This record gives sequence, C-alpha cells and structure tokens, in this order.
Amino acid sequence: MPTKVVLCDTPDGLARLQYALITSGASLEVEVVTDGLSAVEVCARVRPDIAIVDTGLDGLGGSELIRRILAKVPDAAVICWAVDASPVQVAEMLGAGAVAYVMKEDGPEAVLRAMRTVRAGSVALGPRVAARLARQLVGDAERTADLEYALENVAEQLDSLTTAKADFIANVSHELRTPVTIAKGIAYVLRNPGLSEEERREFVGQLEVSLEKLTALIDEMLAVADLDRGTLSLEVVEADLAPVLRQVAAHIGRQYDGVPLELEIPETLVGAADPVRFTEVVRQLLDNACRFSPPGEPVLLKGRAMDEGILVSVTDRGEGLAREVASRAFKEPFTAGEGILRKERAGAGVGLHLARQLVIRHGGIMWADPLPAGGTRVSFVIPSRPGTPMPGAEAPVSSGVRARTATGFGP
Repeated sequence: MPTKVVLCDTPDGLARLQYALITSGASLEVEVVTDGLSAVEVCARVRPDIAIVDTGLDGLGGSELIRRILAKVPDAAVICWAVDASPVQVAEMLGAGAVAYVMKEDGPEAVLRAMRTVRAGSVALGPRVAARLARQLVGDAERTADLEYALENVAEQLDSLTTAKADFIANVSHELRTPVTIAKGIAYVLRNPGLSEEERREFVGQLEVSLEKLTALIDEMLAVADLDRGTLSLEVVEADLAPVLRQVAAHIGRQYDGVPLELEIPETLVGAADPVRFTEVVRQLLDNACRFSPPGEPVLLKGRAMDEGILVSVTDRGEGLAREVASRAFKEPFTAGEGILRKERAGAGVGLHLARQLVIRHGGIMWADPLPAGGTRVSFVIPSRPGTPMPGAEAPVSSGVRARTATGFGP
C-alpha cells in the first residue's frame, strides 16, 4: 500500500518537497495544504502515515499544530520542516509529539531520510539540528560542572569560615580572660595594706600592661567590625612618620623584652596617613613578628621614602610564612594563616587582615615575602601625599576618607 503523506508549507516549500517526493520513486499518496487549520482538517480526513509540517506558518502553528494533528491521527508520524533550529524550539516540538525535526537548510533530501527513519520506528534529527543540540548539551554539561565546582568551593569556604570563626571566638575568649584574670588578681593584691611601695608600683605596672592589652584587643575587634560594615573612616594628613614608627617600636619593645628590635628609619619620613590607623598597621605587623620570633632573634623595622611612596617593612626570623597562606590571611579574617602567626602565641587572629585593609584604605598596597634564610618580611607602601593612591592599589571599600595637610599628627 502507498504511504499517505500530508504536506503543510508555503507554496515554495511545497514545490520543493513535492518534486523531491515524486523523483524519489517511493509509493506515496500526497495531500498538500498551506495553513495549519487546513492541515488538521486534511489529516482528520485522510489519516496520513506521515505529516510534514512547517511549524512557523502564520495562524495555527508551532507545538499546538502538532498536538492537534496527533489528536486527530494519534498514529501519524509528524516531521517538522522548519527554519528555526534553536534547542528550545526543537525540544518544544519533540515534546509536543513530533518524531523528526529537519531544517530547510538541509534540503528535501534530509526530509526523505527522516521519512525512512520514522517509518522504521525511530526518531530523526537533521544534521544541523543534531549539531546544535550536541553543542547545547555539551555547553549545558560544562556549565553544570562549573556550577557544581563553584558550589563545592562555596561550601568549603563556608565550612572553613565557620571553623575559623569558632577558633577566633575561642582565641578572643582566652585573650579577654587572661588580662581580666590578671587585673582581678592584682586588684586583690593591692588591697593588702602590708604591701611595700616598690611592690605596689610593680603590680600597678603589670595592671597597666594587662589593661593595655585588653584595650588593644577591643579596639582591634571594633576596627574589624567597622571594616565589615564599611563604616571605617580615615582622616589622612601629610606628616613626618619617622617619630611614629619609633614610638610604636618602643611600645612593642616593652611588651617583648626578649625580642631585640632593630630600626632603620631616617630622621624624617614624610607621608600621608591617618595617625591612629597608621599606628595600628605598624603595631599589628610588629606584634605579629615579635610573637612569631624565637627569643633572642631580632625583628627589623625599616622605613624609607621611594618614588612610589613611603615603604615600611617588618622582618622576623621565625619559621617563615608561605605566600599562599599570607594571601589568605590578607584577604580573609579568621584564617589559618593568622593562626600560624598568632594562635600558638595568643592573639585574636585578625592582624594581617586588619593591617592590609587599613593600608588599602590609605590608597596603598601590602605584601609578604618568605625569606630564604628563614623568617618573613611583610611590607607596605602608602602614598607620600594625600589623595594619590599607589599604582595597582585596590579601591577602598569605604568612601570615608578625608584628606588634609598638616605638619604632624598632633599630641
């Protein structure tokens, strides 16, 4: 018996298809229509084996045309003969019940091949359609893999951050408890009326040191909180930074009398800085270096003027810090890198992160270098004049930076 075929297309498309079908030599009975409604009516009447339709015609078309044809003739094999071969369009037509999709670019010969395939009970796709779907599937698979990888990284970072914050809370609890316990003990001792004046002065000195540590820790946590909220502001002035470096070194030296401090600082070192925040940066770096240095090994504080700005570096002779660990500590608070520097020797564990963020807000840059002979050098550069960021410096997160010119930091 001949195969019954209904063709639904524009007059030009019908001419191409009819010619291909006639010259194929196949035994066919062909009906032709030029609109979707007529296609449904003809299919209901002749009950074709195959319906070849252009789903892009005006009026009834697309997936609705396919569904209506199949509602009238459920056993018909619908072949889409279309211009659009986007993966979404193909998926929609196949989902509506079509068993083949061929692009008009592939020519009537592709339709003949699709007819043979669907008569054999298989689904057929034109070569261009198959290629586009393959590219889409590959792209989707790659994007899925990328998303899965990104989600795994996010999950790992969240786990790491959760663990690090737990360590941070434990460190802070210890750091708060230690000076408070010392202060309470000294207060109890000072109430002893038989205490000599020399002993009283010694205990008062220890009490002041404990309170200084407590105050510094609280200030550090408040600064980190301001950084996270983006509310930290600077008042940058142009001033001589050399006395400030010496003052910070003297203060840290009193806390770590077993670690010699070596200074290479010129008589004057004019740069642009916020007095309080610049002091905090240098204090954090010196404090880290002294905590991490073996007893008797010197820590070097160096400052000098360059064309790019004011360079300050702190060098210790400890076990050294890998660049990748320092990079994590710079970028993230509460990281393992901070623990390596400070956890075993106490500390809240935010020193490098806090120092780097403060330098960035000065318009500067900070980096760390492990030394071949052991130890680490942490350096930063800030501008010599207010309002002139370093080349390559990151844009400050907070816009609260004010600049003015002055002869010094004041009292």
